[in-house]
Amino acid sequence: MLYLDNAATTKINKEVLAAMIDAFDVYGNTEAKFYLQAENAKKMVANARSQVGHIINSSNSNEIIFTSGATEANNLVLRGSVEASSIKKGKIIISAIEHSSIYDTCLNLQKHGVDIDIVPVDATGQVDLQELEKLIDEATILVSIIAVNNEIGTIQDLKAIDNICVKKGVVWHTDATQAIGKIKIDVQQFDSLKFLTFTSHKIYGPKGIGCLYVRNDINGLKTGITPLLYGGEQEENLRAGTLSNELIVGFGKACEIAERDFEINQGRLITYENIIQKKLINKFGSNYTLNNDFPKRIPGLLNVRLCGYNNVVLLKAISPIIAASTGSACAVSKPSRVLKAVGLSDDAISESLRLSCSPYLEEKDLDEIDKL
Repeated sequence: MLYLDNAATTKINKEVLAAMIDAFDVYGNTEAKFYLQAENAKKMVANARSQVGHIINSSNSNEIIFTSGATEANNLVLRGSVEASSIKKGKIIISAIEHSSIYDTCLNLQKHGVDIDIVPVDATGQVDLQELEKLIDEATILVSIIAVNNEIGTIQDLKAIDNICVKKGVVWHTDATQAIGKIKIDVQQFDSLKFLTFTSHKIYGPKGIGCLYVRNDINGLKTGITPLLYGGEQEENLRAGTLSNELIVGFGKACEIAERDFEINQGRLITYENIIQKKLINKFGSNYTLNNDFPKRIPGLLNVRLCGYNNVVLLKAISPIIAASTGSACAVSKPSRVLKAVGLSDDAISESLRLSCSPYLEEKDLDEIDKL
């Protein structure tokens, strides 16, 4: 089978798996003291934390807070920012193409009295920066804009967003789940970016582990956020619970590999998406359209329309040979609001598929497309 759903999740890298297997022998609790297994576990987790922090150039590894994944991390940012805020009737600003873990959480917060403003995007998925600036006011608790969209791969102008937030005196967050390993992010380049979230299983690491980057203040403290979970002092008192050492080690190794192989992976993804497009054009001709033919998008993520083919029916038909999706794996039961936001019609959305490549493919694997 040809697996083209890597934006949903990825196969664990063999180097990552080997590191995790070794980690199972270091079974001490990182919160325990003095004995060797605990001390070795602490060192192992500290090394992984450094690896995760390094991929975004965090100035201090203690700015990395481990969570169960990006969904939890995003909830922690949003809910924790609201709870920590001194603004009684505050608001959060998000884009129209946020992942469901941002979008749906904000809808829930709205039911509890938080105002939510949604910034529109253009036909390429770029946030309307002028509208963003207009919406920021004294009631704004947080701005949250996704770095790379999970359905169409649009890369936002993060520096421009940061400049606006600096000008308006607010902090902001970016969900970088689809960005890590696809674009380079250096948190030191930003002045108002306070939070950043991402996860392991999108970069060939294990499921069940992600992180929240929280920028330290000038005193080295983490302010402006409260925890979701209580009952322990782990993770700078922001995420209670015994750490999953093995998952953390896998996450760290995945980050190390993503950083090490960045250039070669970029080249492979570009090559594979070009081959896929040629094959689809040969097969479907004028019925094939690339929905995300944008200048600023990550390589290896294609959102395609096959005119005359219902996407759900097609996915079922091709499932024995090709794994793909209609869009976000976290919102499969609904028509894509992301494609709607960039101006696609209902008919176009119902005929659209997301194909996301892995750099670990081989060209011969793509011959499965010829069997359609």
